[in-house]
Amino acid sequence: MKPSEEADVIVKHAFESQRKLRIAAKVGLAFPRIKERIVREFVQSLVGKLNPRLGKSWAVEDSWSEAPLVRGSYIAAYRTTWNENASIGLHCEKTGPSDLDFFIWLGKQKTPLVAELKEALDERYAHGQRGGSNPWWKFVDPPYRDWNTEEALIGLWKQHEAVEYYTSHLLRICKIAGPFLDKICGK
Repeated sequence: MKPSEEADVIVKHAFESQRKLRIAAKVGLAFPRIKERIVREFVQSLVGKLNPRLGKSWAVEDSWSEAPLVRGSYIAAYRTTWNENASIGLHCEKTGPSDLDFFIWLGKQKTPLVAELKEALDERYAHGQRGGSNPWWKFVDPPYRDWNTEEALIGLWKQHEAVEYYTSHLLRICKIAGPFLDKICGK
């Protein structure tokens, strides 16, 4: 059944009685809180998995848990020696959250190594884009790019597969980008 057909069945069911309409209204009002909790718990699980796998020379910043559904939320991994001049992470471009992307953020350092960093990621991970303070970024693959769908929310709630997906991608990006960022930030 298509999502629009499922929604029609739910709407029809809600109008069968006052009791069913009250239940539907309560679920609708509670849904943003349900979604917020799923996203917050997922992100905390992801950060909990990343920290030990990255090791002691890395830190992970989590702005997502504070505002799980807000545009611009992110988690960012960085080596403490980078003095907050660079990070590697996951970011949401749109409220919801949706349009998630993996990114490299770099402060004002201008060096030929920045182009080499992008080239290495393009060749060894996946072709990305460049913009602003991000010498490389790439949208997350479907179905993990948009956390507004039923399937994505169930996957985030189950955690295991989705946590492994994001962890493995972020670790791979860190492995490629880390040595470049060490040199750029003057490790």
